[in-house]
Amino acid sequence: MKSPDLCGKIISGCVEKSAVPVTVKIRAGWDKSSVNCVEIAKIAEEAGASAICVHARTREQLYEPSANWSYIKAVKDAVKIPVVGNGDIFCAEDAVNMMEYTCCDSVMVGRGALGNPFIFDEIKHRLQGKPYTPPDIFERIQVAKEHISMLVSEKGEKVGICEARKHVSWYIKGIPSAAIARRSVNFATTLDEMFDILDGLASE
Repeated sequence: MKSPDLCGKIISGCVEKSAVPVTVKIRAGWDKSSVNCVEIAKIAEEAGASAICVHARTREQLYEPSANWSYIKAVKDAVKIPVVGNGDIFCAEDAVNMMEYTCCDSVMVGRGALGNPFIFDEIKHRLQGKPYTPPDIFERIQVAKEHISMLVSEKGEKVGICEARKHVSWYIKGIPSAAIARRSVNFATTLDEMFDILDGLASE
C-alpha cells in the first residue's frame, strides 16, 4: 500500500493470467498518516479486481485499537465492485452492525472464529432471521477433537499437537474447569492425551 502504482500492476497482472475472479484484501493504510484504502480500492477496481476486502485498521495498528469501520464505508461509497468488511466481528450482532453501518456486501471473520467456527452458522441464522442455538459443551469438544485430528493428520503428531494447544484453549474458553485443563493442554504431547483432557471436561 506504500506503492499504489505497483499495486495496480500486480492486480492487473493477476487478473490477466487468472482463470478465476481475483479479489484483493487491504488494510486502511500503512499507518495513520497514510490512510489510502479508498485510493487503493479504486486502483484495484480499475485493474479488474472482482471484489475488495477492507480490514479497518492500518498495518501499524495490527489488531489494536478497535477497528474503524468508517474506512470500510468510505471504500464502499467509492467503488462499484463488492466490498467485504473485516475487523472486530466476534458475533452475529457485530456482523449485522457492520453491514448496516458500512453498507458492505459481506463480512470476513478472522479472530472471531478462533475456537468458535460456529460463528458462521450464527451469522447465517441472524441474517436469515432464524433462531440460533449455540453449541453445547459436548458439541464444542467434539468439534475441537475433529480439529485436532485434522491437524495431526496433516502435520504429524508432534507438530499437530503443538499447534493444537492454542486452538484447544480457545475452544474450551468459558467451560467450567477450563483454566485447570488449559495447563494440562499446554503439556500434552499426544493425540490421546489431548482427547483425555477434553473428554474429562465433557464428563464434568
